Amino acid sequence: MAIFESLMQTLKKLAVGDRVKVTLRPELGRFPNPVEGNITQKDDSGNFFVESPGGNIKIGVGDILSITKLSR
Repeated sequence: MAIFESLMQTLKKLAVGDRVKVTLRPELGRFPNPVEGNITQKDDSGNFFVESPGGNIKIGVGDILSITKLSR
């Protein structure tokens, strides 16, 4: 439970426009994994969209294994 709470706190600190690298659960079959790009939209429940070279990708909070904020 503490890991989930830590992830939610991290997601709350991220803002639209931040550049991130997100590793997703492998069973999702999402390629590329990890996903790297800028956050374009974000909602209160922790879900967000990342603009990557492959287009906008919706990422649900339950799909995340790790997330890192990158410098611009």
